[in-house]
Amino acid sequence: MNAERVGSLFWFILAAAAIYGSLDLGLGSMGQPGSGFLTFVAGSFVALMAIIVFVQSYRSDPASQKRVAQLWQGVKWQRAIVITILIAVFIMVFETLGFFICSFALLFIIMKWLEGLDWKTSVLVPAVTIGCTYLLFKTVLKISLPAGIFGF
Repeated sequence: MNAERVGSLFWFILAAAAIYGSLDLGLGSMGQPGSGFLTFVAGSFVALMAIIVFVQSYRSDPASQKRVAQLWQGVKWQRAIVITILIAVFIMVFETLGFFICSFALLFIIMKWLEGLDWKTSVLVPAVTIGCTYLLFKTVLKISLPAGIFGF
């Protein structure tokens, strides 16, 4: 079976599970949506896209006829593993060290070490990104972020 069919079947099954779970939560009405409404809409959208991809997988385009094993040839797993470990560490120390330190360290390490960007960009982009995110969460959304052991 080609990769597009396998992928579309996977996403269709996942979407069906989301739709089924959302029905247990209750959809509500258009005026007062229930807890499962957004999950139902998202699951329906994913299911629709999966059906479209599945149907399109029967076209005769040679590029769409790749096997699943062919998709994994030449993949560099080191980068994905490092990012996964970095995010796991970020999650573990987020409450202790706080939003600023954890977010800056994560973005800096990714930009400097993994992407190989220069020092100026590796410091400036995380600083601006974290500053804007902080302003959005604190002032607009009025959501508090963990201050961490240093109080900021």
